[in-house]
Amino acid sequence: MAGLLLGSISLTRAQTRILFVGNSFTHGKFAPVLNYNAANVVDENYGLPSSSPRYEATDNGGGQWSGIPGIFKKLTDQAGLSYEVHLEALAGNSLENHYNKALTVINQPWNKVVLQELSTGPLPAQHGGARNSFYTYSTRLEQVVHTANPAAKLYLYETWARADMTYPSGATYAGLPIDSMAQDLHRGTYAAFTRNGQFAAVAPAGDAWLAAIASGVAMPNPYKPDASKLNLWGPDNYHPSKYASYLNALVLFYTITSVDPRSLGASEQAAAALGIAPATAVTLQQLAYQQVSPAPLPVRLVAFSARAAGDGAVALTWQTASEAARAHFDVERSLDGSHFAAVAQVAAAGTSLTAHHYT
Repeated sequence: MAGLLLGSISLTRAQTRILFVGNSFTHGKFAPVLNYNAANVVDENYGLPSSSPRYEATDNGGGQWSGIPGIFKKLTDQAGLSYEVHLEALAGNSLENHYNKALTVINQPWNKVVLQELSTGPLPAQHGGARNSFYTYSTRLEQVVHTANPAAKLYLYETWARADMTYPSGATYAGLPIDSMAQDLHRGTYAAFTRNGQFAAVAPAGDAWLAAIASGVAMPNPYKPDASKLNLWGPDNYHPSKYASYLNALVLFYTITSVDPRSLGASEQAAAALGIAPATAVTLQQLAYQQVSPAPLPVRLVAFSARAAGDGAVALTWQTASEAARAHFDVERSLDGSHFAAVAQVAAAGTSLTAHHYT
């Protein structure tokens, strides 16, 4: 009698090992973000002695750090992805610091690596920046990672305009709109991306902040709070609040995984744990999607109206939330919906991440 051996084969998704390299803009500064989901993030510096150059000196509580990577991990779990998340982040550290102190961590065969520079690093020198250092050490770290694993994907994490550097008298960007610093960060970060040519993408978190402000979701100035809008800054008007940390994680999630953040929906678990209302979570998911979408429109239109002005004339008004390389708007008129004739040309804002009104 022949016997038949029956067995089963289980297929498991290959795990992606990802390392986040940065500072407090990555690990978070305040509760509930700093230690969120810490049990599922490997904090490479946790438990190191005070004599170590990677010692986690902190004034905001002990325990393992996780921060935005902790939120990212929860998002990937809910999306059915298998990510092993590691954190190499120390407050106040630049990419140069990480290159000099943390190569034993970074020089491993990671599948993916995220690099975050100091909040001032990508700025021009007249505003306290150090672009040459940023370009040099983002490239050196990229080379280290690709030497260990030529197939690794690297990402630059674009940071945001700091309210404490914009609104107080005497601040670096005093007297300028909040998007001035954001545009400088954008230019510096994308210049590093373009010059190097080996990064997979930029995670445009700073741009997403400006989109949230321009669309009226978030307040532009935490020194003049508006209770009807979200505050993206924490108590120091510098680090991210829980809302901004969630938005940053969504931007990173979409950039790195290509999974539409809108698929997470109102019942998303990280938002609930952080105390973010379901409707707010959905709004932030939409903002992240719009910012990272592979084919964003050059102009984000948020309002448009037309009214009769007499003698057959029509008065038009519209508002944009952002514009990219727009010289002007062409105004055309049609009487049948098929044939159009140009009637006017209105100068545009060029490239802008803030709201503009047109009439």
